Amino acid sequence: MLLRQTILYLPAQIIGPLAQMAATIVWTYWLQPEALGAYALVWAIQELAGLAILAWWSAYMLRYASGHGAEGERARLDGMEWAVQILAALAQTVFAVAAVWTVLDIEPTVEFAAAAVAFTLTRNLASHLADRARAHFEITAYSIIQITGSLFGFLIGLAVVAWVAPTPEALLWSYAAAQAAGILFALPLMRLDLRAPRFDRAILAAAWRYGAPLFVASVLVWVGSHSIRFIVQYDLGVEAVGFVTVGWWLGLRLTTFASMLVTGASFSIAVERIREVGPTAALPQFATNSALLLAILAPSLAGVIVLNTSLVQALVAAQYVPMTMQILPLAVAAGAIRAFKNHGSDQCFLLFERTTLNIWSTVIEAVATVVCCIVGLHLGGMVGAAAGCLVAAIIAEIFSFVVANRLFGYYLRLADIVRIATATAAMALVLELLPSSQTLGGVLPEVTAGALTYGAALALMFPAEVRVFAGKLRARLSRR
Repeated sequence: MLLRQTILYLPAQIIGPLAQMAATIVWTYWLQPEALGAYALVWAIQELAGLAILAWWSAYMLRYASGHGAEGERARLDGMEWAVQILAALAQTVFAVAAVWTVLDIEPTVEFAAAAVAFTLTRNLASHLADRARAHFEITAYSIIQITGSLFGFLIGLAVVAWVAPTPEALLWSYAAAQAAGILFALPLMRLDLRAPRFDRAILAAAWRYGAPLFVASVLVWVGSHSIRFIVQYDLGVEAVGFVTVGWWLGLRLTTFASMLVTGASFSIAVERIREVGPTAALPQFATNSALLLAILAPSLAGVIVLNTSLVQALVAAQYVPMTMQILPLAVAAGAIRAFKNHGSDQCFLLFERTTLNIWSTVIEAVATVVCCIVGLHLGGMVGAAAGCLVAAIIAEIFSFVVANRLFGYYLRLADIVRIATATAAMALVLELLPSSQTLGGVLPEVTAGALTYGAALALMFPAEVRVFAGKLRARLSRR
């Protein structure tokens, strides 16, 4: 079931993040560092608004929406949905305007603030609806939301900066328009009816009881991902944020992209296993989920480390190359560790309804990130700040894994780790032996060779799983 659902989610998991990574690269050729820095800071403000105001409700929907199956239950849930969204939109508008006018050390215009609000509202609503669609396994609606906002936002933005103006406002309006379109196309495909907004005390109490601890945890997760931008801005200004952003964004988006390839259905399937069999069924499922996650993150990190110079020089505009080359490997390592924590041991806390443990996990990560980032910035400048964030991610993962293991029995299979490490080492060896290139045409064959080597080595390491998958594929094809 996990493999089938993962494959069905693949289009959205691939196209959306790839469009985001392509956008990060392309904007280096159109935006000056100060403009790119302002644009990146608005992204960070938007994410904080969503996490602080809407994340508690999104977490409840992802975990419990599928349990509201009866018509009366659905009606109550939908009425509550619209009530929450209206109040959340008002709160996010105030938050975004206040943040833009007080946090950024540039003089924002009314147009810039309006663009930031439009971008914030559409993106956070789209993210929430994607979670709701995922809870019901509404793969088509989920895919439309994920793909439209990222891909068409990028395409519209590219046209606007090329033919109108290469400004942060132009990009924010472009993404807002694409995200709104994705919502409009996806809503008719979802189990969400248009109803009069109505607060339901029972649902509100249950959602707040489950999601309130995640409110704090979500904000602290944001600190781990985005505090580097504001710490750098405070000391070095918006232009420095632009230089840091390219490597940091690419690294985090690469690991997010890699992890989402195999996590789109994993949590929902673990929920179903508990419902059908009981709590003991969740742990082997988590071990399988974590092995899949490790199998995609390990080669991503190794590939970036080996091909770092070639990738950056081939992809990024010249003025961003020196800093990106230093920050990208650190960002990929930090992102990989954080993704493994968020989709692995931390999800035990959610599944077994011990969400206060998420708070402790993220408190440790947030505090460590701020402290290590500030220390790193003063010791090693922008590169030191990124290294500090990596140290913080390691500290947080150790804590999360130990707690999940001791309290719930969360584990990784040693055999899986050894096999994945062997396949990754084989890929890295092949990449080291290939001649390096500084052009996109030369890098693509290197990446292809590495991927093929890793795939072949991994297939050799997991022969039983390959036979099972091949048998299921043949059976499906024969039925068609």
